[in-house]
Amino acid sequence: MNIKKRDKKQNINRRLFLFGGAKILSVIFILERLYNLQIRQLDKYKKLAENNRINLMLVLPSRGLILDRNNKILAENKKQYQLIYRYRNLEERLKYLKKLFQYIDLNEAERNNLIKNLYFKKTIFTEIIVKSNLSWEEVARVSANITELRGVFIEMRLIRSYKSIPASHVIGYVTKPDKLQNPKLAKVAGTVVGKTGIEKSFDKELQGKFGIKKEEVNAHGRVVNEISRVNGIAGNDIQLSISRDLQNFCYERLEENTGSIVAMNVQNGEVLSFVSKPSFDSNDFSNDLSQNKWNKIIKNQLKPMFHRASTGTYPPGSIFKLIVSLTALNDKEFNPKKKYYCNGGYKFGNQIFHCWKKDGHGLINCEEAISMSCDCYFYDVSLTVGIEKISEMANIFGLGKEYFKEIFSISNGIIPNKEWKKNHFNTSWTKSDTIVAAIGQGYTLTTPLQLAVMTSRIATEGKMIMPSILKSNLIKKKFPKNSVIDEKAYKLIKKGMFKTVNYAKGTAYGSRLINTNEYMCGKTATSQVRRISMAEREEGIKKNEELPREQRDHALFVGYYPHNKPIYAFSVVVEHGGSGSKAAAPIARDLCKKLAKFT
Repeated sequence: MNIKKRDKKQNINRRLFLFGGAKILSVIFILERLYNLQIRQLDKYKKLAENNRINLMLVLPSRGLILDRNNKILAENKKQYQLIYRYRNLEERLKYLKKLFQYIDLNEAERNNLIKNLYFKKTIFTEIIVKSNLSWEEVARVSANITELRGVFIEMRLIRSYKSIPASHVIGYVTKPDKLQNPKLAKVAGTVVGKTGIEKSFDKELQGKFGIKKEEVNAHGRVVNEISRVNGIAGNDIQLSISRDLQNFCYERLEENTGSIVAMNVQNGEVLSFVSKPSFDSNDFSNDLSQNKWNKIIKNQLKPMFHRASTGTYPPGSIFKLIVSLTALNDKEFNPKKKYYCNGGYKFGNQIFHCWKKDGHGLINCEEAISMSCDCYFYDVSLTVGIEKISEMANIFGLGKEYFKEIFSISNGIIPNKEWKKNHFNTSWTKSDTIVAAIGQGYTLTTPLQLAVMTSRIATEGKMIMPSILKSNLIKKKFPKNSVIDEKAYKLIKKGMFKTVNYAKGTAYGSRLINTNEYMCGKTATSQVRRISMAEREEGIKKNEELPREQRDHALFVGYYPHNKPIYAFSVVVEHGGSGSKAAAPIARDLCKKLAKFT
């Protein structure tokens, strides 16, 4: 009996020992864990706790302004209310997003897109812009029901606002950063980058530097206090050489036509007008552009997004006769006073190349051929000087060159020669090609900007003017002078351009400036876009107004003003306008009237 009691007591003692040991080990383990969490890993968990309480948010800087030459605003920033959704709970954030839809106006496609974006963001911290440009009614509805929502914020942000549709091709527009090209910026809600034009090429200068703010949030992710803020540094302003008023005037003066007007100051190369019509509204891209609106833009046959002034290429037509004249005048054996008889056609081999004037111009010299734009005279001269010299002269005067390629989409155009044709068609250049090129047809293509540069170099008698789109601090720049051409050649060319506008037989006489001591000088061109068959010539060439729009000739005019001491050079292109003298020259005349009062 005593033995049994003793064994029982020993079992109890053993159990107490084991239980006590386990208890002691448990306490030691708990104490070690507490020590590990509260002492060893204090910094780690303190930081995690702080992150649960505090949000670090980037503060978007104010984007720099874009100004015209007179400090008139072309692009600025305006205040706009945006609805931000920022919720940490992965399980519930979709639920509260859908609840938010009750208080704002979104179509089904927009809602589905938001749900899709939120669903694929698996990170704990997510921020999306639910809607930009909230109406006051939407602000009121969301604010009145804010207690029922989670992670909802209404924030005031600055968005881009543009003040001149005629300048949209120049200014460009901003859009959301591309995730591949700008992965860091793409993560910051509300950030925009330049997509085209000045906005794109000067994006770094305009962008500014981000600030940062600390916000205290509650368990639902709602901000309860802003702890600190360091505002961003605003971007730099960019001042352009163009005039907003002149840009608007040129755009309106083109009326219902498509085309381009480029005007330059020949003293410093500043581009004053860089118009392409039709244009688009850069403001459409500041907020989310609807698919319907985008479809209308891209399906518009007149291509409003196409920058005609820098990218559009057109046969220069009779304007190219100025280059042929300069090439010939640079030949010591050429006699500009020698008369050539034009009977309306130029026979070469078994071909007849026609003059625009069916009955011909009769006896005519170089100066008269420029002013009356005689085709046959230049057919003959071109064969004397040859295409290689003509091509070289065209390059000297800025044709076939790239301008503003770092800012805009540009085209080189085409100034053909023997090598060019061999490379592109693997065939030899012919004299017939030279004859066609002499009047700016065939392969030759130029841009409106190139034509304005060419004219500025003629107006300044050989100064190698280079165009600038930024406002210069200098009143007058020094450009090197081309020493290849004799001054007498410029005198003759400029006299021919004066007579084009101001003599009764000149092709632009109807667009002369009346009752003034300052005259416009220039050159008209009617650029063919279709081939006229012999059968049509025999039956009678159809008038432009009888043809479908796309088959009508382009109307062109280049000129400078005033005639005695040129300050401005310009080019006018009216797509499918018919006649340079009827469609383009009157616009140039009105442009000169505007430039006479220009500041």
